[in-house]
Amino acid sequence: MDIFTLLEDDSMYDRIIKENLQERKIILNDEIDDSVIENICLMILKWNKEDENIDPEKRKHIFIYINSPGGDAIAGSQILSSIASSITPVDTVGFAKCASMASYILAAGNARYCFPNTVVLYHDGQTGYVSSSNKGKDIQKFYDNLEKRMTNFMVEHTNMTEEFLEEIKDREYYMFPDEIKERGIIDKIIGEDCDLSEIL
Repeated sequence: MDIFTLLEDDSMYDRIIKENLQERKIILNDEIDDSVIENICLMILKWNKEDENIDPEKRKHIFIYINSPGGDAIAGSQILSSIASSITPVDTVGFAKCASMASYILAAGNARYCFPNTVVLYHDGQTGYVSSSNKGKDIQKFYDNLEKRMTNFMVEHTNMTEEFLEEIKDREYYMFPDEIKERGIIDKIIGEDCDLSEIL
């Protein structure tokens, strides 16, 4: 169900979603797939349009609350592009888990937070295809290029080097908040570096 359908629904769960949206808080509590276009990217565009005549420093921030096992890297990359192109600041908050593609989204925020028990998982993506030999080579080349772009993103947005990411990419590399902060994926641990009110 997309966000625009939720806005017409009255169940308790959907009311929670609606109340948060009214405060510019997007909840990413699922796998990352094509639904993020309407559920996240279009909402960021909508609020930027509303803010057209407001000084960027005076705009009400957008928050993305993240609890996700990851998912489609191409759809996830559009979230990264939407955050990067947003003049209205977009802040990210890691809840229980930010795995795989979700770790990139967490790192993309203007200001980045996590809770004391948030877990981040970094690893290389998974892909599979059945095709002819030449097409298979083209597909593999595409995914190699995509992986390079994703590595560059993490190098630019965190304290992690390309060498370090190359070393851990074939592993299931789990991080708890102290290391998440040390690696530069987040700026603040809620309850240690800031009060809960900072993300409300």
